[in-house]
Amino acid sequence: MPYSNKYEVTIAYRIYPRVSKSPFIHPDNKLKLTEVGIRTLKESLGNLSAKVFFLLDNCPEEYHTMILKYFSEQDLSFLPYDGIGNLATFGKQIDLLLAQTTTDIIMFAEDDYVYRRNELTKAIGLMKNYPAIDFVSPYDHLDSYLLPIHTQHQYEIIVAEGLHWRTSTSTCLTFLTRKTTLLRTEKIFRSYCKGNWDSSLWFSLTKFNVSNPGSMFLLFSDLFLFKTIVKSWLYGWSQILFGKKYKLWQPIPSIATHMERTSLAPTLDWEAIAKE
Repeated sequence: MPYSNKYEVTIAYRIYPRVSKSPFIHPDNKLKLTEVGIRTLKESLGNLSAKVFFLLDNCPEEYHTMILKYFSEQDLSFLPYDGIGNLATFGKQIDLLLAQTTTDIIMFAEDDYVYRRNELTKAIGLMKNYPAIDFVSPYDHLDSYLLPIHTQHQYEIIVAEGLHWRTSTSTCLTFLTRKTTLLRTEKIFRSYCKGNWDSSLWFSLTKFNVSNPGSMFLLFSDLFLFKTIVKSWLYGWSQILFGKKYKLWQPIPSIATHMERTSLAPTLDWEAIAKE
């Protein structure tokens, strides 16, 4: 498929104007919280050119105005929705990224992430220079170091683009991939819109935890893991049994962090990064 030579990545960035959970910055002001995310995303892209679709789900006009402080209007498309919600907007991201003909490298982005300056370029560089890479998370998950469902596995590690990258069992719904890969895995990702969990869909793609004997033992002591495995098989049994085992990579140190204060990526001062 021919793609435009103007951009290096296409991003679908969804925004909902309410604060969820307990972010470490602006816990009572979603507009300010979102502005930090968008400003740091732009800074993290460095000099790379990006086409960005902003999915604004019941967002007031000030979100539109704020975004234009950081991105050129010629590089943007605004798509307003009337409060359709989290599951539906993720489906819209899939629709947009599959329909676009701008780039093969694509990114799903949520509105509650902080990015390090010039670092997202490294994730995009990894995708460009290593064709075998399936998925990249910009987030070095704290869970990767704390939860048995992550720590009991052996992982692969590569060094590229000035960072260490290691394979991961799962991530959230902020990640990079290719349009060609999304086409092959579309059914699994669309299962999220039908009630699957993010962790469950990633388990079915990476095939960690879904048949590992150690994970099976944990089922008897971890109700959340039990439900996650059940959902993985319910929505992704054909992928688990017959599909490719995909590799998801996360950076060390982290390129970005989820803003939830109890889940910040380790070893970095995110409050200082958010204020830069």
